[in-house]
Amino acid sequence: NGKTFDIIFIDADKDNYLAYYELAMGDRGFRPLLAENGVVLADNTLSALVYDDDDSRRTALHLFNQHVKNDTRVEQAVMTVREGITIISRV
Repeated sequence: NGKTFDIIFIDADKDNYLAYYELAMGDRGFRPLLAENGVVLADNTLSALVYDDDDSRRTALHLFNQHVKNDTRVEQAVMTVREGITIISRV
Protein backbone atom coordinates (compact mmCIF):
# COMPACT_ATOMS: atom_id res chain seq x y z
CA ASN A 1 0.00 0.00 0.00
CA GLY A 2 3.04 2.29 -0.13
CA LYS A 3 3.04 3.25 3.54
CA THR A 4 6.31 3.83 5.33
CA PHE A 5 7.24 3.91 9.00
CA ASP A 6 8.86 6.71 10.99
CA ILE A 7 10.47 4.24 13.39
CA ILE A 8 11.50 0.66 12.75
CA PHE A 9 12.64 -1.30 15.81
CA ILE A 10 14.73 -4.38 15.10
CA ASP A 11 14.80 -6.86 17.99
CA ALA A 12 14.60 -10.31 16.50
CA ASP A 13 16.79 -13.25 15.61
CA LYS A 14 20.31 -11.87 15.38
CA ASP A 15 21.24 -13.95 12.34
CA ASN A 16 18.80 -11.91 10.21
CA TYR A 17 19.46 -8.34 11.43
CA LEU A 18 21.10 -7.45 8.12
CA ALA A 19 18.12 -8.75 6.13
CA TYR A 20 15.72 -6.73 8.29
CA TYR A 21 17.87 -3.62 7.81
CA GLU A 22 17.91 -4.13 4.05
CA LEU A 23 14.11 -4.44 4.03
CA ALA A 24 13.81 -1.22 6.02
CA MET A 25 16.14 0.62 3.64
CA GLY A 26 14.60 -0.76 0.46
CA ASP A 27 17.54 -2.85 -0.71
CA ARG A 28 17.28 -5.97 -2.90
CA GLY A 29 14.64 -4.34 -5.12
CA PHE A 30 12.07 -3.82 -2.36
CA ARG A 31 10.43 -0.47 -1.70
CA PRO A 32 11.75 1.15 1.48
CA LEU A 33 9.73 0.56 4.62
CA LEU A 34 11.56 3.39 6.41
CA ALA A 35 10.23 6.90 5.84
CA GLU A 36 12.66 9.40 4.32
CA ASN A 37 13.27 11.03 7.73
CA GLY A 38 12.73 7.83 9.68
CA VAL A 39 14.93 6.10 12.23
CA VAL A 40 15.91 2.46 12.65
CA LEU A 41 16.56 1.32 16.21
CA ALA A 42 18.51 -1.94 16.35
CA ASP A 43 18.55 -3.59 19.76
CA ASN A 44 21.32 -5.75 21.23
CA THR A 45 23.95 -4.56 18.74
CA LEU A 46 26.76 -4.84 21.30
CA SER A 47 25.84 -8.46 22.09
CA ALA A 48 28.46 -9.64 19.62
CA LEU A 49 30.92 -8.97 22.40
CA VAL A 50 29.34 -11.51 24.76
CA TYR A 51 28.68 -14.47 22.43
CA ASP A 52 31.23 -17.27 22.05
CA ASP A 53 33.59 -17.05 19.06
CA ASP A 54 31.84 -19.93 17.28
CA ASP A 55 28.31 -18.54 17.80
CA SER A 56 26.66 -17.49 14.51
CA ARG A 57 24.97 -14.56 16.28
CA ARG A 58 28.36 -13.06 17.06
CA THR A 59 29.35 -13.10 13.39
CA ALA A 60 25.94 -11.89 12.21
CA LEU A 61 25.93 -8.91 14.58
CA HIS A 62 29.49 -8.01 13.64
CA LEU A 63 28.57 -8.09 9.94
CA PHE A 64 25.46 -6.01 10.63
CA ASN A 65 27.42 -3.40 12.59
CA GLN A 66 30.09 -3.17 9.87
CA HIS A 67 27.45 -2.88 7.14
CA VAL A 68 25.69 -0.02 8.92
CA LYS A 69 29.02 1.68 9.65
CA ASN A 70 29.94 1.55 5.95
CA ASP A 71 26.50 2.52 4.59
CA THR A 72 26.96 6.05 3.21
CA ARG A 73 23.18 6.61 3.21
CA VAL A 74 23.01 6.73 7.00
CA GLU A 75 24.66 7.94 10.15
CA GLN A 76 24.49 6.07 13.41
CA ALA A 77 25.13 6.28 17.11
CA VAL A 78 25.24 3.50 19.67
CA MET A 79 23.63 3.88 23.07
CA THR A 80 25.53 1.72 25.53
CA VAL A 81 22.44 0.71 27.47
CA ARG A 82 22.61 -2.98 28.43
CA GLU A 83 23.47 -4.83 25.18
CA GLY A 84 23.42 -1.65 23.07
CA ILE A 85 20.90 0.09 20.85
CA THR A 86 22.07 1.49 17.53
CA ILE A 87 20.18 4.56 16.29
CA ILE A 88 20.35 4.76 12.51
CA SER A 89 19.06 7.72 10.49
CA ARG A 90 19.31 8.68 6.84
CA VAL A 91 21.64 11.55 5.96
